[in-house]
Amino acid sequence: MKKKRISVILPTNAIKEIRGRMLKEGYSLREKSKWISEAIEDFLQLKEYHSLVEMAELVSDLAKTETVYVDQKLEDQLDDAIIDVRKKHPGLEGVKSLIVRASIVRRLVLLVKSK
Repeated sequence: MKKKRISVILPTNAIKEIRGRMLKEGYSLREKSKWISEAIEDFLQLKEYHSLVEMAELVSDLAKTETVYVDQKLEDQLDDAIIDVRKKHPGLEGVKSLIVRASIVRRLVLLVKSK
């Protein structure tokens, strides 16, 4: 199945934190897209994800662009989520990036999850 490429701008320290968390959770550094995809899937299952997306706009020190590859199913879920978020927060810009960023931040603050 063809993967879709998504780019997201993250704070510099988040990249180091992601790598550290991935290793703690038993992922190899080549599994970054898998780790982030799982973070997005978990995030989109939350009832209150809309309000968390809005908070992702407050993240500062955005310096590093990361590229993530997701499967078509997750891309479709993201497209649906973008529409949902825009209905509730029509003024938000860059909603896809905000969703991905919020997903990553949420997974980083959760306790270590085993693979």
